[in-house]
Amino acid sequence: MVCCLFGEIVNLDNTIHHLVSIVGLGAGLCYQKCGSEMVAALWVTEMSSPFLHLRELLKECGYRDTPLNLAADFLFAIIFTYARMLAGPYLTYVTLSANNPLLIKAMGLGLQLVSTFWFFKIVRMMKYKLSKRPTSENGIKHNIPKKIT
Repeated sequence: MVCCLFGEIVNLDNTIHHLVSIVGLGAGLCYQKCGSEMVAALWVTEMSSPFLHLRELLKECGYRDTPLNLAADFLFAIIFTYARMLAGPYLTYVTLSANNPLLIKAMGLGLQLVSTFWFFKIVRMMKYKLSKRPTSENGIKHNIPKKIT
């Protein structure tokens, strides 16, 4: 989270995401509860991270609008959706229905809400990526959004 704050632009979405995660992990450690739930939450939330980082790496290496980058985007979106929109709500339910302190329940629900927020942003990104098509004019590729009729 500290590294995110030292970037050129402070991203409120990212800051809230990291803050909820850190407070939730800290609360579990302080109360000495929810160890297995926290490990499961880390697995669920970090399952898509390698593909998120692959997307950024491909962009940095100049593969922004390539089939390889689209495949990385697609894998990231699918794994994120499976992990955070299928496994995540179940884990949130387990955390909320157990006899846990209010702070732990609040952070579990907060993490699911943050994941849902990111899910909608990822859906919007994928709709954009899948709707644009490359065109070629004089050997130069242009990305022109496809018209929807």
